[in-house]
Amino acid sequence: MPTLKGTKTHQNLKDAFCGESMANRRYLYFAKQADIEGYPDIAGLFRDTAEGETGHAHGHMDYLKAVGDPATDQPFGDTEKNLQSAIVGETHEFTDMYPGYAKIAREEGFAEIADWFETLAKAEKS
Repeated sequence: MPTLKGTKTHQNLKDAFCGESMANRRYLYFAKQADIEGYPDIAGLFRDTAEGETGHAHGHMDYLKAVGDPATDQPFGDTEKNLQSAIVGETHEFTDMYPGYAKIAREEGFAEIADWFETLAKAEKS
């Protein structure tokens, strides 16, 4: 098999993983709203669909093991590597990502959103 790293297929796997992961979180959010509105059957459908998206995302991760974590580019697969990759990702979130997002939101006049990003930066650090 050719080398995957740096190919369009590598990027497609990363993009597909992101899309499936986002769909999972969206559907769980939608399920929560359906529960609040009194639609438990629809909430269940959203949860079932979210679980399917998780399976798809995990399939992408199986292929990505050969080239690194799609979020951090760190090696992953066994628990030690997974912990290291998670630390790299969480550190990025509280040192760079959320503080940068907060700064931009504040500059654009979105103080409440900036506060939210700052709260998340603190939560990620703890």
